[in-house]
Amino acid sequence: MIRSTPFLILASLVAGSFAVQASDTTLIEAAKKEGALTVYACDPPQTPLYINRFKQLYPDIAVTTYVAGCWEIFNRHATERQAKRQAADVFFATEDVMSRLNRENLLQVYKTSELAHFDPAASPDGKSYLIVKTLIYGMAANREYIKGITPPKDWLDYANPQPAWQNLISYYDPRTSSAAFALLAALHQNLGPEKAGAIYKGLIASQASLAGTTPAGMAKLTSGEQPIMFYIMNNHYGSIASKGAPIDFILPTSGTVKLNFGIGMTEGAPRPNAAKLFIDFMMSDAQQIIQKNNEYSLRKDVKPPDGMPPLQSLKSFPLDIDKALAEQAELLAWWRQTTGVK
Repeated sequence: MIRSTPFLILASLVAGSFAVQASDTTLIEAAKKEGALTVYACDPPQTPLYINRFKQLYPDIAVTTYVAGCWEIFNRHATERQAKRQAADVFFATEDVMSRLNRENLLQVYKTSELAHFDPAASPDGKSYLIVKTLIYGMAANREYIKGITPPKDWLDYANPQPAWQNLISYYDPRTSSAAFALLAALHQNLGPEKAGAIYKGLIASQASLAGTTPAGMAKLTSGEQPIMFYIMNNHYGSIASKGAPIDFILPTSGTVKLNFGIGMTEGAPRPNAAKLFIDFMMSDAQQIIQKNNEYSLRKDVKPPDGMPPLQSLKSFPLDIDKALAEQAELLAWWRQTTGVK
């Protein structure tokens, strides 16, 4: 269990520094000549931080963003492509969406020189995108509102929920949340349909409620309305812990799940040089922002988030994202049948 403490709340600096504006001058000048960049992203809390820093470094490039749900930005891009009105130069999204873009040939390869500073996993074989950062799943409990109640310590604890958990749990819908779907797929792949089904049936038996959005779920957690969350991402935990919320981040004993965020240049990007420059930035200067906001970088000269264990030391379930995508419709149908959620 990781508890919010002053150590976590204090702002910190990255151990290991590296040069900003890592791109060569030729690329920078070409990007300035294009003068604009459009980024489609599905990371609402952090995207503005990256964009603001990029603008500070490159004030001559006007940046437009479309930030929404991961599949929402995918659908918008697909519609715009079909209408021959492509706007996006860069996609920044969870790996399921990036893998789908790759599979449908909607990305073009750009291997930034910054990859020399990363673990090989940052450039997946046969993919046209790069891994920018990794998040991990944990469970969350507001200790001020569950006094005398033992919170869950593993995914399988939900299969036999305590009576005291009735009406105290919230969770997200895998039909609309990319992170919720990735967790569903990981549990199904690693535990099998019987055990995974028991977990989701246990949530229903506990009268757990679906949170429509991440902010809604976080509000229920911090207010104590529903002080247990089926899962929370470590960056979301960090954002509320840094404000002093009495929240515990609980690493599941059987294993966490790792969720990658990828970045790639779109096929037919209207401003390819600005797109390359932004990717260079995300794999260099932005890595400091990632670490400071309780997220994991795969860059070798960046330490783990403060108060969090090294990524390589974590017991985790593997996730075959391509298999999950191929079976997405069937898996969601199985989830609806299992839970009875309409």
